[in-house]
Amino acid sequence: MDLVNIRRMERTSIKYKICGFDLTQFVPTWDGIDGCKNFDIRSGADFAYNFEQNVIKCILNVDFSYKEKTALKIQLCTFVAISVETATAFEKDGRLVIPADFLAQCASFGHGALRGIMYLKTMNTPLEGIILPPVVYGEIFKKPMIFDRKAKE
Repeated sequence: MDLVNIRRMERTSIKYKICGFDLTQFVPTWDGIDGCKNFDIRSGADFAYNFEQNVIKCILNVDFSYKEKTALKIQLCTFVAISVETATAFEKDGRLVIPADFLAQCASFGHGALRGIMYLKTMNTPLEGIILPPVVYGEIFKKPMIFDRKAKE
């Protein structure tokens, strides 16, 4: 698979490819939830970076609850490889600085996949029909994320 280029406002080209997804947690609990569609949803995203492989790991966590009872707990990891040229362009003062808009793009890949996973994995269950709402990650991520190579050594 070829690396994909996206153009950023600063006219910097980011070469990347999605390496894969890992559904690390999918824990449904249906007791007392039959027919309920009004869930409280909590979600979060975290990131890690592998300097040796130039891979960004986006970790999405989503919890659906009803009356303070967890109905569904999900964790999905998305792996996005960046080219050596892109990694070099992101380096500043010995640290890797990933722009906020690219973090948003990585989170969006996982979020879209997670919506499909939820649809398939909740079919014919009491949780069928619940939908993970869309999220505009560009409105959430406003600052770049900095990874320090020395912090891992």
